[in-house]
Amino acid sequence: MSATGGMHRTRRTAVLLAAAAVAAGLAGCEYADDVEALPAAPSAPGRSYPARAALPTRDPELVAAETRNLLELGAVLDGSPEGLLFGGSGGIGDTTSGGLSTSGLVKQAGQYKVTAACIGAPDAHLSVIQGARQGGTLLELGIDCGSMAEALVDLVPGSVSAHLVRYGGAVPGPGTGAVAGIRISFVAPGQ
Repeated sequence: MSATGGMHRTRRTAVLLAAAAVAAGLAGCEYADDVEALPAAPSAPGRSYPARAALPTRDPELVAAETRNLLELGAVLDGSPEGLLFGGSGGIGDTTSGGLSTSGLVKQAGQYKVTAACIGAPDAHLSVIQGARQGGTLLELGIDCGSMAEALVDLVPGSVSAHLVRYGGAVPGPGTGAVAGIRISFVAPGQ
């Protein structure tokens, strides 16, 4: 029995020594809660890209002038016409081209009304172009800014574009808030 009892005691002692070794090992461990954050390991060098340039901000006075002129333009153009094919409006005072372009697709041949106006510039030039037509340019018209201009054009199926470019003696530059609007609407089917 003493041999068996001695074996148990040796096992017990071995288990107690192993438990003590584990406890001693754990006592020496540091936990994330117990220490300050370690510095981040340096990352592998990656590709370097140049810093993006900040987008230019627009002058608040220019934005206010454009907003006032767009409201006045809306009153001059008097809402959306019936049968509107397409249209557009925007600034013409601070663009490098000094103009506004818009385009659309004609599905039905017929007579169409072109309506245009500008505010904040002395005058402008309107042209309507349809590439499907021989010669392309269907309308050339001078516009006094502050009033609405209208003209009728015959269009065929295909793309059509309208361009309004400011011109005149005192060409406005940035800061004028000049705006323009163009609308093309269906009037009657073609013959």
